[in-house]
Amino acid sequence: MSTRWTMLAVGLCVISHGSLTRADTVGDLRVTPTTPRIATNTPVVEKPQPQAKPPTDVTIDHSPLDESRAVAVQESVVRFAEELDLPSTESGLIAESNMAVGDKLKWGDSIARLDDRAMRIRSRAANLRLESAMQQVGDDLEMQYAEKALQESQAELDASRAIYNDAAGAIPMTTIRRLRLSVERAELEVARAKKAAEIAKIEVNLRAADVSSIDETMRRLQLQSPLTGVVLQVYRRRGEWVTAGEPVVRVARLDRLEVHALLTADQVSPQDCRDQPVSVRWTDPLTQAEHELRGRVTAVNPQRLAGSRYRIGATIQNERIAGDQDWLLHPGTEVRMHVYPRAVAK
Repeated sequence: MSTRWTMLAVGLCVISHGSLTRADTVGDLRVTPTTPRIATNTPVVEKPQPQAKPPTDVTIDHSPLDESRAVAVQESVVRFAEELDLPSTESGLIAESNMAVGDKLKWGDSIARLDDRAMRIRSRAANLRLESAMQQVGDDLEMQYAEKALQESQAELDASRAIYNDAAGAIPMTTIRRLRLSVERAELEVARAKKAAEIAKIEVNLRAADVSSIDETMRRLQLQSPLTGVVLQVYRRRGEWVTAGEPVVRVARLDRLEVHALLTADQVSPQDCRDQPVSVRWTDPLTQAEHELRGRVTAVNPQRLAGSRYRIGATIQNERIAGDQDWLLHPGTEVRMHVYPRAVAK
C-alpha cells in the first residue's frame, strides 16, 4: 500500500472517531459515520423555564371553635406579616413607574420597568442569529452533494476495475490508483459534511442560549410584586437612575397579618398553645360592625418575662371587604384575640 494511501486512511479514521453507530464499505475503505443525518427544520432550542409561583402560606383551621377553651391574651398588636424593600436587579433608568404610597398590589403586579430599548435590539439580533443557525441545521445540500459524488466516484472505480480484471493492461494501473484516490477524497468529503452538521447543531444551542440569556436580562428589568399587599414607600420614580441592589419601593403583605401578644403561664403553658387556632375580633369605628378573623399560633418566644409571661405570634388570614378591594384588618387596629389551646392550665 502506498504512503499516500496510508495517510489518507489514517486521516479518515481520525475524522470518523467517536460515537460509531454503523459501518459502510466503500471501495477498499471502511467508512464509519459519526452521526446520522440531521432532520430538516428540527429546532434545537432550550425549553423555557416555568414561571415562579406565589409563596405558600400556613394552613388556617376554619372548623368551629370551642369557646369554653378560649383564653384571652394581653396587649394584642397587629403588624404586617411580611415587609420588604424591593430592590432593582439591574442598573438603569426607570422608564415606567406608576406606584404611589397606599396602592394595592397583587402577586406578580408590575411595579416598575427599567429602560429596555437596547436589550430589545439585542434580543432581535439574537433571534435572527438563532433563526439563521436553525436554517443551517436544516440545510443538507452539502451532505447530498458529498454522498452523490462518492457514489459516482465509486461507480467509476468499480467499472474500471471490472475492465482491468477482464483484460489486463486495458486500463493503466495509474488510472486505477487515481480513481481510488478520488473515492477516498469523496469519503472524506462525506465525513467532513457530517462534522459540519454536528457543528451547526451545536451552533443552534449556543444561539438559543444567547436568546435565553437576553430574555432573562429583560425579565430582570421588569420589577414585579412578590406578594399581595400595599405600597408603603416609593424610593425611586420614573426618570431616576437606579443601581443594582438599590431599593425602588417598600411593600408589605396584607393577605396575611401577624398579631403579637402576651400570655401568662398560669393561663396556658407555651407547649399547649403552639400551632393552636386563634380568633381576633374588633369593632369597626365607622359602622360599629363586629368583625372576626381566624388564624394560628405560629411562634412562641422561648424568653420568659416578669410574672411568668411570654410572647406569642399568630398569623391571621385577612379577608377583603365585600365588593371592595380593601382589606378588613389593617396593622394598628385594636383587636381582642383569643387562643384555643389543647388544654387550659389549672
